[in-house]
Amino acid sequence: MRFTFLLLCCLLVSCQNTDGPAPPTEDVYAPPGMVEADRERHVWQKPGVVIEVLGDIEEKVIADIGAGEGFFARRLAPLADRVIAIEIDQRWIDYLDTVRMTELPAALQPRLEPRLALPDDPLLAENEVDIVLFVNTLYLIENQEDYLRKLIPALRPGGRVVIVDWKKEDTALGPDPADRIGLSALAGILETAGFEVVSTDNTTLDYQYIMVAEKK
Repeated sequence: MRFTFLLLCCLLVSCQNTDGPAPPTEDVYAPPGMVEADRERHVWQKPGVVIEVLGDIEEKVIADIGAGEGFFARRLAPLADRVIAIEIDQRWIDYLDTVRMTELPAALQPRLEPRLALPDDPLLAENEVDIVLFVNTLYLIENQEDYLRKLIPALRPGGRVVIVDWKKEDTALGPDPADRIGLSALAGILETAGFEVVSTDNTTLDYQYIMVAEKK
């Protein structure tokens, strides 16, 4: 309840700001009642940093690819117009639906939409989303270029992808460095798939980089 209250307070403050919504504080993302594993990830994941990179999302539709347990989806849903939480396992979809029903007030529940997709296709409709978010997911996709290319029709004008993935180096957390995507390799994949890289941040997060790209 404290988590929901803090999020709603953040929304009310945003509505009063004529210059756009104020960025949420980190306290919103780390409520006292969260489980310890989630709290530990909060420390190194810095969700507030990632959400600020997304910009003004108050009227945006976001596709969270590989949403998993909803670490980002549950935080974004009260702030965005809608969050489509994409997963390829029905068990995660069922879990996310429970999250939607138990963690969001009735008025906000339609903002979180768990959606079952395919390993090689997010099954997004044409012009459906403004932002596609990948967090620790793109490196797991077999053919990244083809997958990214399938996002082009789904993105609205000015649409972009935000990729948060593991640095290609030895870090305290993360997969084998051999399985990770380096920044230059990712930039090349995005370019070939029809995107233009607009920003790269390799320092703010301890174990991950953030790359933002827009469709050409």
